[in-house]
Amino acid sequence: MKKFIFFIFNFQFLIFNCLYSDMEKIAEEKAAISYTTASKSKKEKINFYISKGDEHLFRGEYSYAIDCYNEARTLKKKNPNVLLRLGESYRLADMKEEAIDSYNKALKYGSKDIRIFLGLGIVYRAKYLYEQAEEFYRKASELEKNNTMSLTGLADIYSEQGKYPQAIELYKKVLVISPTDEIKLKLAMLNILTDYNEDVKQHNTAMAASKILNGYINLKKNPDIAISDFIFADEYFLRAVAYLKKNDLSNAKKSLDILINGKEESLSKKLSIALIKHIQ
Repeated sequence: MKKFIFFIFNFQFLIFNCLYSDMEKIAEEKAAISYTTASKSKKEKINFYISKGDEHLFRGEYSYAIDCYNEARTLKKKNPNVLLRLGESYRLADMKEEAIDSYNKALKYGSKDIRIFLGLGIVYRAKYLYEQAEEFYRKASELEKNNTMSLTGLADIYSEQGKYPQAIELYKKVLVISPTDEIKLKLAMLNILTDYNEDVKQHNTAMAASKILNGYINLKKNPDIAISDFIFADEYFLRAVAYLKKNDLSNAKKSLDILINGKEESLSKKLSIALIKHIQ
């Protein structure tokens, strides 16, 4: 028992030290920035904060990047260049509403950068708002006809909605432009789903079962991968469990609602009804 208490104390002490170290780092950086920018003009300060934000964004330090870009935005609120970068940072930090707001403001203040349309497509797709996601992916395609991100985004949306022929057509187009293994695999999966002979159905069932097993394995280690596995296997109930593991109640409820509103009286539906009562 003493060992356990000692372990807990050490663990808490370690967390406190890490947090204190981060706070010290932030304070030191802010002090250094304040000193560096003291004699700079407004334009120079904006460029400096953008540059620092870009450094943090490149290193995946999204919260630091957001702080820097917001400093630049304070100096000039209607700067579409800064708002685009904020949108990218918020999206990568999984702050969906903030990302949408920043991207839209960048558009409002005159930017037509393709990254805004791609970013909005990605965020709306993550929110399962397929109609809006499709709209922005299409706008990105209008700006750049052979942009593989917009074409793949559209294909992914069609695939998730069960519109397999449209998805296959777009994946084939992407494959001509950029023949990656990922696109080849997506095409292979859809070809298996759209064929209707017994061997293919067995093959698909085996792959789905394998994905469910992988999902169980990944549930504790990495819920995001588990969600991907359960999506592949078309398992809405297990997908909801994985979302709950991430404390994502909104997407968990959406997955459960699909089963609850379905016509089939399955065990998954009964479990979904019980689970949604529990989490509401």
